Parts: sequence; C-alpha cells; structure tokens
Amino acid sequence: MGLNATVLPGLGTFRMGNRFRGLAEMGVAALGTLLFCFYLIEAVGSRDESTTLTQAFANYGLRLLLAVAFVLGSWCSGVLFAKKLFLR
Repeated sequence: MGLNATVLPGLGTFRMGNRFRGLAEMGVAALGTLLFCFYLIEAVGSRDESTTLTQAFANYGLRLLLAVAFVLGSWCSGVLFAKKLFLR
C-alpha cells in the first residue's frame, strides 16, 4: 500500500503480481502528469502583457482538471487494490 499511496500509483499493484492493472495504473498516472505539465506550460506560455494568469488558466481549466482526475483516479485504484490485500 505504501508504494501505491506514496511513490507511484500502480507500482505496488505491479509488484504484488497484478501486472496488467499495475501497468495500467502507472500509465494513467504518467499520462495525467504529462498532460498536466503540458497544459500548465501552454497556459502560462499563452499569456501576454494584457492577460492575467487567471484569464490564461480559464481557457485550460477543464483540461487541467481532467489531467488531475487521471492521476487521482489511478491513485484511488491503487489504494483500493492494496486495501483488498489487507482484508485477506
């Protein structure tokens, strides 16, 4: 559970033998992180002198939230998998 909760979602799942689910969790977490970084850089880069940071982020808000949802979903999936192992 420690690996899934703190290091990388899916790493603990992968190490416990559920390879496909672990790889899927890691892939979704990595995709969400990369998307978040990409959209964050794009939002900041699209600013000009007359645009505030809030206005720049308004155009990318839903995409940033989707990227965060990918990471949180992957994290929740990993923690739920680890919780099932503790119940055994």
